[in-house]
Amino acid sequence: MLKLLNLSGKIEESTLGLYEALTKFTSSLGIQFFLVGATARDTILEKGFGIHAARATLDVDIGVRVSGWNEFDRLQQALLDTGHFARTREMQRLSYRGEVFVDIVPFGGTTDPDHKLSWPPDHDFILSTVGFEEAYQAAQLVRVRARPPLDIRVASPAGLAILKIVAWADRPAERNKDAHDLAHIMENYLDADNYERLMENHRDLASDDDFDYAKAGSRLLGRDMARIVSPETKAMIQETLRRETAEEGEYRLVRQIVKYSALQQEEGRFENVLALLRELIIGIDEGYLQ
Repeated sequence: MLKLLNLSGKIEESTLGLYEALTKFTSSLGIQFFLVGATARDTILEKGFGIHAARATLDVDIGVRVSGWNEFDRLQQALLDTGHFARTREMQRLSYRGEVFVDIVPFGGTTDPDHKLSWPPDHDFILSTVGFEEAYQAAQLVRVRARPPLDIRVASPAGLAILKIVAWADRPAERNKDAHDLAHIMENYLDADNYERLMENHRDLASDDDFDYAKAGSRLLGRDMARIVSPETKAMIQETLRRETAEEGEYRLVRQIVKYSALQQEEGRFENVLALLRELIIGIDEGYLQ
């Protein structure tokens, strides 16, 4: 677990109400939850370190660690019984006070051996939860309110990068947002309280005469991902990234990042993104050194 990140006073009151309700009912059922998706991105990077993302979000995404569908159904019903939550057309989505959508993804006892989640009763909505357990275990503890104290778990940037790669690989044509968010994390990783750690514990990344700030950050991100990921998930991520950066490949991930980036017209943008992804691979291959 990372050190506590204190964001008290920086979270909107309406959002605090949502977090309080989620904490109350997950705790009463012995369930753990953590923020994922763009909500986690903005909580850590923007509110924590002032790193603004060009892509905004109005939704809240959470992962809930449950023993099975019965436990998940009890949680969902408890939230609905408050009168503040309502069902939507999407099975994983609730509306909170008619103001924000909350996507709740169960993982753990609801998935098959390949970490595929298929929603009952029709099982026609399928998604991958590969990486959720690792991201949960490595989540950042965040204090969202000081009095009375309210602490929640939020996917760390390294954990979020894992989830973004898995989600993109699961549905490449549909996951432009995940490609964009992965680039945002790579490009800003050192500014998220990691530069000092790089200088202290990963001096080899700063010793080159041609030191590149963003490339060093992406490589450090890869090392941090390798530290928290399982061998199976690591292999899947390595395969995806190598395929998407291979000289004989189509560069689908790179092209999506560039296409949906605010910096798409920047000279050399394609080459810069490709270089960051290749540094990310090197960092993952190296593993956690210190």
